[in-house]
Amino acid sequence: ADISGAVDFIEEKNRRANEKKYRIFDIIMAAIVRTFAQFPALNRFISGHEFWQRKELSFNFVIKTNYTEDAPERNVLVTFEPDMAFEEIAAVMRHSINSARHDEETPEEAIIKKLFKLPKPLRIGVIKLFQVLDSIGRYPKILRDVDGMHASAGIANLGSLGISEPALHHLYNHGTSSMFITFGSMARKRQLADDGNSSYSNVIDFSVTMDERIAEGYYFMKALNTFKSILEDPSVLEKRLIKETDT
Repeated sequence: ADISGAVDFIEEKNRRANEKKYRIFDIIMAAIVRTFAQFPALNRFISGHEFWQRKELSFNFVIKTNYTEDAPERNVLVTFEPDMAFEEIAAVMRHSINSARHDEETPEEAIIKKLFKLPKPLRIGVIKLFQVLDSIGRYPKILRDVDGMHASAGIANLGSLGISEPALHHLYNHGTSSMFITFGSMARKRQLADDGNSSYSNVIDFSVTMDERIAEGYYFMKALNTFKSILEDPSVLEKRLIKETDT
């Protein structure tokens, strides 16, 4: 995707703030949130052989607490209101990432730690029970709220690791996430116009894995084109999304 417009948008925002307050990751997440808000079928999932429409808009990604080989990784589960504007989304991202890096223990880690304190036979039984409950749409809310596999989509920012080519990530059997989005680092790409003149654009490659059962191909295509158009012209994110039912 051509993100030259997104780069200009972020640079202008940072100039106004007199600091590097916003990142490319913020604008990508804002474009994802806005696309999901405009195409609610992307937020569907199948459980217990039935279609479900997810009520919340949430995304899961993994961060390193710091960039050293031995630093632990943490899941970050971020929830947004579908009509949020860019600066609101960026503020949620900043708070969530800072909390994950500095909090001693996440809710997910606390639950996992308690689970592994159980005797092995009991632990296996509890996990199997959770799997059954998940398959019939009765997964405990206390777990669902911290389980990244029950988010609207999984996100992998491989560019933060210096990887340019995004991997085609699989969907998980566990959980209800119907999409996984990965993207690599930004690169400069030479574009050749019809008149023979060339120019350079900032581009990022994306990879999207989806459960094709939740919507038809034409719907997915429209959603992806909308996502690309937002990155090309992020000015639409300056204001909150106005719903069709709003007056």
